[in-house]
Amino acid sequence: MVWSHADAPEIFDELHLKGDLVAEVLVSPEGNGKCLVTGTISGVQTLTCVRSLDLFDRPFETEIVVEVERGACAAQELHDDDDDVFAYTIPQTQDFVDVSECVRQLVTLQEPIAPVKNPDEDFIFVTNNQAGDGADAEKPLDPRWEKLKALKSKMENRS
Repeated sequence: MVWSHADAPEIFDELHLKGDLVAEVLVSPEGNGKCLVTGTISGVQTLTCVRSLDLFDRPFETEIVVEVERGACAAQELHDDDDDVFAYTIPQTQDFVDVSECVRQLVTLQEPIAPVKNPDEDFIFVTNNQAGDGADAEKPLDPRWEKLKALKSKMENRS
């Protein structure tokens, strides 16, 4: 199964997904009115590096496990009692399961807390003053430094 931005633009924008989101799943009957959906979800997210503030593409792949059961309910219900397995109850007449919420949660959970563009490389921060060649003289500093300098100045002027 392949989802594109046009299928769920709000989820793609919220999760910073680039390109398609691909789900390779196996649906196994588990008895009368029950089935188990297992597989993987893969895609690419555009994240902001916490070191350099550069955008970068990060491919990911995460497992999905969903239990689906037909029941006497008016609408599809998500039960998230188990952290590893999503459980849905759907009406007897419904012939599909909307898994967009569990996909959103799985993609969010696999995203690193502090994404780094090149985690295996040493990071060296170079300011405009250190460049020396004048090539980066027009490149602005990280805006967070300016806020820290203003805070430092404010704290020094207090005493």
